[in-house]
Amino acid sequence: MTTQHIGTDDRRSVQIRLTVMQYALAVVFSALAVAFWVFQVAQHAQFKEIAESQYLQRVPLPAPRGLVVDRHGKVLVANQHSFNIVLMRERTQDVDETLQHLAAATGVDGGRLREIVERRRREPSYRPIVLIENATRAQVIAVRARSLELPGIDVQQVPTRRYDTGLAAHLFGYVGEVTEAQLQREEYKALNAGAIIGQAGFEQAYNALLMGTEGARDVVVNSRGREIDELAVQPPVVGTPLQLTIDADLQKAAEDGFRHFGIVNSGEPYNGAAVVLDPRSGEVLTFVSLPAYDPNKFAVGIDRASWQSLNTDKTRPLQNRALQGTYSPGSTFKLVVATAALEEGLVTPDHRITCTGGKFFYNRTFMCHKRSGHGAVNMRQAIEQSCNVYFYTLGQMLGVDRIH
Repeated sequence: MTTQHIGTDDRRSVQIRLTVMQYALAVVFSALAVAFWVFQVAQHAQFKEIAESQYLQRVPLPAPRGLVVDRHGKVLVANQHSFNIVLMRERTQDVDETLQHLAAATGVDGGRLREIVERRRREPSYRPIVLIENATRAQVIAVRARSLELPGIDVQQVPTRRYDTGLAAHLFGYVGEVTEAQLQREEYKALNAGAIIGQAGFEQAYNALLMGTEGARDVVVNSRGREIDELAVQPPVVGTPLQLTIDADLQKAAEDGFRHFGIVNSGEPYNGAAVVLDPRSGEVLTFVSLPAYDPNKFAVGIDRASWQSLNTDKTRPLQNRALQGTYSPGSTFKLVVATAALEEGLVTPDHRITCTGGKFFYNRTFMCHKRSGHGAVNMRQAIEQSCNVYFYTLGQMLGVDRIH
C-alpha cells in the first residue's frame, strides 16, 4: 500500500510539472509571436529606415556665396574651389585609429584632429566633420591613395571665397565657421554646425543674401563606407550677387595714396581712414581703413597663430577705423561753416579776411597751421589752402546758435 501510494504521488507530480511547462512554453511562444509581429509589422517602417541608413547616406553640397562687384561690374569677391578632408563617423568603427592613420598620412597633428572631433561629438553621426580645411594637393592624394586604411575619411570639394588681394579688406569683411553662440541666434538657427557665414563687413551685413542654399547627394556606400553608387543629386543654389557703389579704381587710388605718401614722408605707409561720397546721392565710392588684413586667410580657415598675431598687433589691423575710429572733424568742418555763412547771407564767396598766422578770440590766440599767415584770402582761396583764421572769423560772425 505504501509503495503504490508513493508511485501515484510521483505520477501526479510529473503531470503537474508537464502542465506547467506546457503553459510556460505557450506563454514564451506567444510572447515571441507578439514580438515578431511588433518588429516585423508594427515597427516595420522604423527598422527599414535604420537598415537603409546603414547604406544610404546624404552628403551635403555647400552653396557658393554670391559674387560681389563694384559700381561698374568689376568682380571684387568671387569663389574658388578648395578641398576639405572630412570624417563621416558612421562609416568607421574605430574613430581614434582612423584619426591616427590620417595624421600619419597628412602630417597634421593627431591631437588637433581629436580635439576637433571631440568638439563636435554631440552632433548627429551622419553629419561630416571637417578635419582639414583647404587641404593641399599632397594631402588629398595621400588620403585617396590610402582609402582602405581610412574608413570614414572623405575628400569634399567646396567653394571658398577669393578676395581682391590688398583692397578694401574692412569693407569686404571675412567669412568663417558659425560659432555655437551664433547658432543660438534666430537668424542662424536653421544652420548646421560647420556652416560658413559672414563674420564682418558686408559679408556679415548681407549674409542672408550671399549664402545661397545648400544642396545634397544621396549615395550608396558599402560596409566599409566606400561610395559605390549615386542615387540623386540636389544641386546647391548660388547666393545672390551683390553690386556695391564702390568704384574699384578710386578705392585702389586711395589706398595707394596712403602707402605712397607715407613712404615718401616717413618711410612707412600711413595708417588711417578715408571715405569718399558722391555728394549728389550719398553713395560711398571709396571706403579705406588702414592698416588692414588679408581676408583670404579667413576664407580657408585662419590658423591660431595668425589670428593671435592679428589680435596682438599694436597697429590694430582688425579695427575698422572708418566706422569705429573717433576723430576730431578738423578741417572738414570748415565746409560746414562756409556753407552756413553763405546761407545766412553774411558773406559772399569773394569776402576777404586777412590771415597773419593767428587771431585772438575769447581771451586766447588761435593759430593757423601756416605760422607766417596766408595774407588776404577769399573763400575759395581759404578752402584751397585750408586757412584756419578765415573760418575762425566766419565762426565768430555766425555765432554758435546759427552754426547749430
